Amino acid sequence: MLGLDMPLLTCCNLSMRSLALLFFVLPTFTEAIERCIDIPDNATDPNAPAGLVQVYEEVAASLERFPSLLAALEEQSPMLCLSSQMDNAHGYFDVELNRIYLSDQLPVAMQVGVFLHEIRHLEQSAFGICPSDDLAMSEYARAIFALEADASVISLLVAWDMKENGNDGPWLALSAWPTQSDIAAKFASEMLATGDVPSAASAAFGQWYMSDVRLNDYYIATCSDFLDRQDASKLLPRYQLVPDDFLDDLCRLPDGSRYQCLPPEAVGR
Repeated sequence: MLGLDMPLLTCCNLSMRSLALLFFVLPTFTEAIERCIDIPDNATDPNAPAGLVQVYEEVAASLERFPSLLAALEEQSPMLCLSSQMDNAHGYFDVELNRIYLSDQLPVAMQVGVFLHEIRHLEQSAFGICPSDDLAMSEYARAIFALEADASVISLLVAWDMKENGNDGPWLALSAWPTQSDIAAKFASEMLATGDVPSAASAAFGQWYMSDVRLNDYYIATCSDFLDRQDASKLLPRYQLVPDDFLDDLCRLPDGSRYQCLPPEAVGR
């Protein structure tokens, strides 16, 4: 969700309902069983689902050390929902409904990790960092790759911090998940070698692009979604490019500092 030059990049297109984590089939909502809370308001409601409250409280406590993410969560105030109908997605941010959905089939530690990923998407949306349908389809996919890589970086950064402060569950869950494990390993290796957060973030961002399976799955899902919206809109396609300075707004750590995020040149399609 990449917002710089208008209209090349616009605030998030409402017809793109979500960015799904880890599995890449965009979710549907048929006969879903949903349990939701308004955050932060209902997190103290004794009738709120205990599992959702636990996920929220773990994340909220950790975000005290990450003010921009906490501000996005508090200011945007999305509903946090558990759902039984995710079509193999573990979590996603629904831009139109302002809801973050988590699969009710995941253990709490993984739900926390997925929630962190989706909070970064929430922050991207709050900053207006959203790809426009005026982009060429391949450029749109390139923008989505960067959004997903950045969300993986930031979720791993917060999970690492949680581990360092005594809660290693989310880090272990993300590190063990096949589609994130290589990124987590790269982040950890750089942190252990240098202790430098921007360097670790840059290394993890680059690693996101190193899996052909991950690239192919995201490319297929993103392009399918793009073509569905184009068909529904009946608008003539445009073939704009992502601006050269697009990554400058995206690649900021929660303290406001930048990290270098340069996708490998070989990724170009």
